[in-house]
Amino acid sequence: MSVLISLLVVLHMICWAVALGTWVAAARTRVPNPGMSHAAAGALVLGLVLMVLVPLTGDANSMKLGIKFLVAAVATAFAYVAAYRREQTPSVIWFGIPTAIIANIVIAVFV
Repeated sequence: MSVLISLLVVLHMICWAVALGTWVAAARTRVPNPGMSHAAAGALVLGLVLMVLVPLTGDANSMKLGIKFLVAAVATAFAYVAAYRREQTPSVIWFGIPTAIIANIVIAVFV
């Protein structure tokens, strides 16, 4: 079971890295790549799977998992709004994407 959880955590982090990387690649032009929203959605789905599996191991912090889920949902929603609005994406949403992604990673590492 720990090998499965470790593999899912690696895939989860790769999805966040792809979402942040595609945002950085599009930051100057502010034309989002559709891969950003798909990577954020993949990270969200993998996070949900991990939320189900981690409590089975007995070492789950429910508050941390809940906060991470909310932040991931915000990042995913912002990414899909940016993909839909394209160049007309408001600055709050555009800069909220990397903020939410980085906040999610910081919560995962330091909390």
